[in-house]
Amino acid sequence: MLLLNKYFNSYKLLIVVCMVLFKSNIAQNLIRNGSFESYTEDAGTSHCVTNFSLMFNWEQIQSPDVFVSSCTFSNHFGVPNNNLGVSYPKHGNAYVGIGVLNLPYETKEYIFQHLSSPLISGKSYYTSFYISKADRSKYAIKNIGLYLSVAQPTAVANAYVSAIPQVESQSGYLTDTVGWTKIEGYFTAQGGEEYITIGNFNSNADTDTLNSGTTNPIPFDSGMSYYYIDSVSLYDSLDYVTNIKSHENKLKCSLYPNPNKGVMTLEYDLGNTNEATMNLYDVTGKLMSTYKLQSNKGMLQMNEQTLENGIYFYHILVEGKSIKTDKIVIIK
Repeated sequence: MLLLNKYFNSYKLLIVVCMVLFKSNIAQNLIRNGSFESYTEDAGTSHCVTNFSLMFNWEQIQSPDVFVSSCTFSNHFGVPNNNLGVSYPKHGNAYVGIGVLNLPYETKEYIFQHLSSPLISGKSYYTSFYISKADRSKYAIKNIGLYLSVAQPTAVANAYVSAIPQVESQSGYLTDTVGWTKIEGYFTAQGGEEYITIGNFNSNADTDTLNSGTTNPIPFDSGMSYYYIDSVSLYDSLDYVTNIKSHENKLKCSLYPNPNKGVMTLEYDLGNTNEATMNLYDVTGKLMSTYKLQSNKGMLQMNEQTLENGIYFYHILVEGKSIKTDKIVIIK
């Protein structure tokens, strides 16, 4: 019996060690509901999340919007079509939107979250989020950032949150309305930061703006800049580099020629994944074609010569997560 107990205790110890090792190999996103997939639907408006307070784990300053694929309320808050344009999620089936400029007023919108535990002094963290400019938004700006603070952020009426974000876009005017631009960076915590806030932390006078134009402007828009936001993350830097960055670097793809006459090639390297899909849509969001991507091939030849001239979008998903969204121009 003593020998049996010895083996049994050793077995339990082995199980515990394996569980710890397994857990250590899974990077932990410190942001809850980072892709905005968890919310309470408003049944009174055809499953739309018309009130941001229905979004789990997130809070608001002013009145940001939520866009979900299940919304059928005149496409006002739907995905991919909504009252501000057409955009497919970076991940999942939902994203949020904020007005980062509303000329001539200083009022700006923000989303923020109370972290489950404060950041540790002197520790390095990595954070990122994705943005895409709404089609019908007239203006693009240069700087959208992410701010970590000890106290809850606040802004009074016709004002903005004045702060210096730890991470901010640095690649010029954010004009892309098709793909998602990743804003990312590393920072060292001062210690005690409990809130993460996303938005424009500059006054109108300090906000660089560009009238990037639109073929379908919002009526009575005197100067609005509006962006969709998706996939917010915050990691321990070592955790991110070890378990996520190395994997992301393996997921590569390119499509050529573009523009084309309907015949094109997709080259890809999806690492060790066995589940990948490419979907092709027209500008209204109608699904035109679906292709399965096999990791052992690395190349897909596509013949879409039956499509009419115009702009189309392709969306690549790996294990259910979007890794790329871009446009295809067909000219015959």
